[in-house]
Amino acid sequence: MTAYSFTLSGVGLPGSEDPLGLWDTSQEGALSFSAGAGAPPADPTWRVELPESPEEAQVILADRIRASELAYRDLGRVNRELTYIGRAETVSFSPSDPLLAQKAELLATLDAFQSPVSYGLFRKEKESEDRESRQQWLAFVERVQRMVAHYARIETALAGRDVGQTAVGWTGDFTTTWEPNVTIEMMRAHRQSVRLALGARIALIRIVSVVATGAAGLAVKAAVPGGQVLLLPAVWKFVRDVLAALRGSWPQLEYL
Repeated sequence: MTAYSFTLSGVGLPGSEDPLGLWDTSQEGALSFSAGAGAPPADPTWRVELPESPEEAQVILADRIRASELAYRDLGRVNRELTYIGRAETVSFSPSDPLLAQKAELLATLDAFQSPVSYGLFRKEKESEDRESRQQWLAFVERVQRMVAHYARIETALAGRDVGQTAVGWTGDFTTTWEPNVTIEMMRAHRQSVRLALGARIALIRIVSVVATGAAGLAVKAAVPGGQVLLLPAVWKFVRDVLAALRGSWPQLEYL
């Protein structure tokens, strides 16, 4: 099996999982050529490790770019589903809907909010799960804020050899440092790594927007004071669960 990896370090996403399913976020001490071995990077760092063969590296990058596009498409669908649930007077779904379980769980939460009696019982049953989801949501928002506040550092290595590093500010200013004797093919691979990393950063920021606006829409429907804050854990869970479910319908990608 060809060795390759796509690692995000320096932010520590909740549960060490990327909601998009594209980046490994479990290696906080990943080697960075801006830091010594074992030293965590100062800024969020996206590191792409590829094999030596330029042809194979391009195939791997093409698969990952395709997966990134699919993940962003799925995020759009999640947003549409939340908008529909929030606006429709009566919500109904087909038994064959692949997202039926996720939607039913969210609707059960919403129904409980609209019934003061059942809401109290519902909260007792769901208290532990809600607490965990709320903590994960707050941690996720804090990590995304860190991404915005710091430079994004993107690194590419082929067969363990560092190729290039790009630092990108939130305003779009960037600086790229090339290692000696890099080829055109290596430069191309690094530019694609930058494209992937910045696309993922935008998608993670959009997740915050989707969850917040989705919870606001459902709160209006539930007509419960403070409903948006109370519904955030359920909407955060819905977004993560739906994204995970939709990944199962992706076409087969060899290098994912």
